[in-house]
Amino acid sequence: MEEPDYVLLGKNIKKYRLLAEMTQEQLAEAAGCSDRHIGQVETGKNTPSLAKTVKIANALNVSVDRLLYGDWENRVDYFIKELVSLTDGFESENKLIAIRMVKAIVSVMKDYGMK
Repeated sequence: MEEPDYVLLGKNIKKYRLLAEMTQEQLAEAAGCSDRHIGQVETGKNTPSLAKTVKIANALNVSVDRLLYGDWENRVDYFIKELVSLTDGFESENKLIAIRMVKAIVSVMKDYGMK
């Protein structure tokens, strides 16, 4: 697992706070800290302790790893690891077939305006 990116942590806290329709004051109250601290964390100017990060995650009803690392499903390394895992044990020719199939699926998805 990679080191936490505290700017990303702050952005994710803000993202999930807004999705929860919470103000900084409401989140701060739920997490047991000041709204100033939440504001500083959201802008990457301050780093919360692990205990405070857990309280913030609980208040937002999201996992700590989602706050720390974002949406794994949208990360390139996640996609690559999944593709490698799915084709583990395949002969190289069959791996190429799988890649061609994924390319075909993506092409059709683009044709239908899916992003």
